[in-house]
Amino acid sequence: MFRRVGLFVLASIALLLVSSTVEAVPAYARKHQVACTQCHSAWPLLNAYGRAFKENGYRLSREPSPPDPVTGDITIDDSLTLARSLPMSFRVQGRPFVKRSTDSRFDMQVVHELEVQITDATAGNLSYYANFEAADDAEWTVEVADLVGGWHPRAQANIVGGYGPLTFADPYSTFSSRRLTQDRPSPNSAGFQSGYRFRDSTQFGSFYGRVGGLFYSATVGTGAGDPVGTDKKDYLVRAAYDLPAGISIGAFSLTGDKELTLPLRTQEYSRAGADVQLETGPFTANAVWYEADEDAAATLVGQKNGAWYVQALYVSPTNVPVVPVVRYESVESAGGAASTNSLAVALLAYVRGNVNVSLDYTTQTKVPPGREKTNRFSLLVIFSM
Repeated sequence: MFRRVGLFVLASIALLLVSSTVEAVPAYARKHQVACTQCHSAWPLLNAYGRAFKENGYRLSREPSPPDPVTGDITIDDSLTLARSLPMSFRVQGRPFVKRSTDSRFDMQVVHELEVQITDATAGNLSYYANFEAADDAEWTVEVADLVGGWHPRAQANIVGGYGPLTFADPYSTFSSRRLTQDRPSPNSAGFQSGYRFRDSTQFGSFYGRVGGLFYSATVGTGAGDPVGTDKKDYLVRAAYDLPAGISIGAFSLTGDKELTLPLRTQEYSRAGADVQLETGPFTANAVWYEADEDAAATLVGQKNGAWYVQALYVSPTNVPVVPVVRYESVESAGGAASTNSLAVALLAYVRGNVNVSLDYTTQTKVPPGREKTNRFSLLVIFSM
């Protein structure tokens, strides 16, 4: 298995390097003949245009357009329309140099992760999104990261569902499962006592829409650590409003519970907070704060802990865009009596339309008593096609 998948990874890299379409960008940009920066302020963060594209069900407009004679859909009959080509994108991430303060050696993951995305809008206001991943630290086992379908009849009412994070329908970047730096913001990965993390995929269904500047969504999911949907359910409501001058403000509330076996009981948990985002020219900043309130788990007592982060980036208006990123983040523990704070600094360079190179430094500035502060320096390379 390892050898077969490894050969597949190497073949994908070779194809990327020698392909005559080396300037190609992922499927959306190729299909619609636009640059990645049309939708992304700095990949993977969506700008206002990109948010509208996602809300529309991966369409530039909700208005129907005639199919392209080469790449457009093929209509078999009134009830069946097929895509003429499969909109597929590949992304290969390498970490050729990773140096941690806890180790005198450095890691060399020249090929760390492979992603394959298959996604498009189809006839009947339908959409689909599939994302498959394989990584070296999981012995190149192919995993389904996201598998989602959607129906988008109008701006005010859309339905998406499948396997993915509860925040899948959210077009804002606050809880994106995508990484701008080597690590996701730690509040997105904090499980506290219940184990629920915003980044995790699960079975879910969402209703969302937009009226003017107001975005809203309601989501039900199958609970933390329950991929087959047999546990108790989680409920997430979300609203965000776009103000003038590129400012967006939002709020969210999640409630859920899960069955514990030792002891046999139900644990209730919640997340509630607010976020803000600013986009002005080449500058983007966003921040989030939320409180996690959880019942006792096993022998642990119930706790309330806060988590927050502030992030800013600047996209240089040059032929080779250079993007400095700064993020400061904090996750509390022990009922707010302790916290882990970190500073992440990265310098990204989009050297080609489908090649991204970055230097990434993360250091802990505060840790709970008894723990040692750590830091890490990394060189990251991402190829997309």
